[in-house]
Amino acid sequence: MSNPSSQAATSLMGVVGSYRGVILDLFGVLHDGVTAYPRALEVLAHLRARGIRTCLLSNSPRRSHSVAVRLASMGIGRNLYHGLITSGEMVYEAFAGPNPPMEGLNGRRFFHVGPAELSCLLKGLAIEQAFTLSEADFILATGSPQDGAFSIDPNPLVSGQTCELPMICANPDLEVYIGAQKVLCAGTVALQYEAHGGHVIRYGKPFSSAYIQAMKVLDVPVQEVLAVGDSLATDILGANRMGIDSALIVTGMHQDCVANGGAVRWQRLEQLYQIHGAEPTFVLSSLA
Repeated sequence: MSNPSSQAATSLMGVVGSYRGVILDLFGVLHDGVTAYPRALEVLAHLRARGIRTCLLSNSPRRSHSVAVRLASMGIGRNLYHGLITSGEMVYEAFAGPNPPMEGLNGRRFFHVGPAELSCLLKGLAIEQAFTLSEADFILATGSPQDGAFSIDPNPLVSGQTCELPMICANPDLEVYIGAQKVLCAGTVALQYEAHGGHVIRYGKPFSSAYIQAMKVLDVPVQEVLAVGDSLATDILGANRMGIDSALIVTGMHQDCVANGGAVRWQRLEQLYQIHGAEPTFVLSSLA
């Protein structure tokens, strides 16, 4: 099998010089869900010092201000980036607008699927949480019903009448690492719901609306932007669709593509390119 066309690079600083704007993922790029990666702050400060605009773009099912507070607790202050966009904020904005986020969704009561702490995503809007499916107008999926365990019981969501309810997916990711633990995300819930005939609308990467918002923050031509992420299915696919150069960090979701000695397993990586229909411009072993 021939080598893929992606270029191996030692660090983001080695490739970013020809760009004026950078879109950065959070989980697997700047932090592991618990602590910031070594030198992540240094990289962000370096980008800012060089006049490179930075937009953080995350599939977090939380409001942007909540994520900003969490980042600050890791040392990633607001002075280190120019904008922060989350899929959770996009969901909130969709419901705050004058029109419903999907055709036929006229009710204002949702049944929440995900960790209990995320049920407040729409707090402040004229929307109420329903605690039974029969009382709900739509389903809001923010994560796994098991509050982070790597398993999911779809049974409560797959009855015939339940699948008539539209589902809003606030995080299209299928899974994520938080520390060393792999956790299922709302994207997995959405896939299972669709498999039983349910209708889902997703917010965040890899969809163009997320990148359009990020481009507004950067305010530079698309050909001068680099998107950095650790997921082919979201970060790299989204960048490919928008015609944005991209860099895949392989120590995140695709860490099985790194051999024990640290070398990239190119054959395995190319198989994943074909599976996901996405290929990065550059491949990095880490942000720095």
